[in-house]
Amino acid sequence: MKKYYLLLPTLFLFTACNSTSALNYFEKDAQSANAIQYTKKTDLIYNKEINSLLFATYLNKVNKKYESNKLDSFVVGIHLVNKREHDFIKNDYSITLNGNKAAMITRLDENSPLVTSIPLRNNWANYYLIKFENDESQNMKILLTHPIFGTAQIDFQK
Repeated sequence: MKKYYLLLPTLFLFTACNSTSALNYFEKDAQSANAIQYTKKTDLIYNKEINSLLFATYLNKVNKKYESNKLDSFVVGIHLVNKREHDFIKNDYSITLNGNKAAMITRLDENSPLVTSIPLRNNWANYYLIKFENDESQNMKILLTHPIFGTAQIDFQK
């Protein structure tokens, strides 16, 4: 029992003198720290193999510039496995939010501040700023669809 009384103050000393928090590990900025909870990834599987990777960050909750009641904005990364060209449109993929087509799709440079600030990146993916008309639903379902390979889905809450 006496051993525990000696061990307890020692443990307290080591943990109480530590001034770091989890957010200290985000090197970039506050946006990176906020983006982690609004970033998700999924795979499109075809014949038991990964066909494509889909990464999405919901910007309305991460960046004040994109706060809007009219548009839902996302940074979307798409990596098409074993393809030389990763442009999802040229490869017959489509992307929708709750069944609605995008109002705007803009290809982003890999050094864009939006791309560099998201916490989950794939160096081989193409990144896009995609905006959808707000449909007032609290549940958001992003679908990346290909007519042969099927669909990958990511769900978000507003």
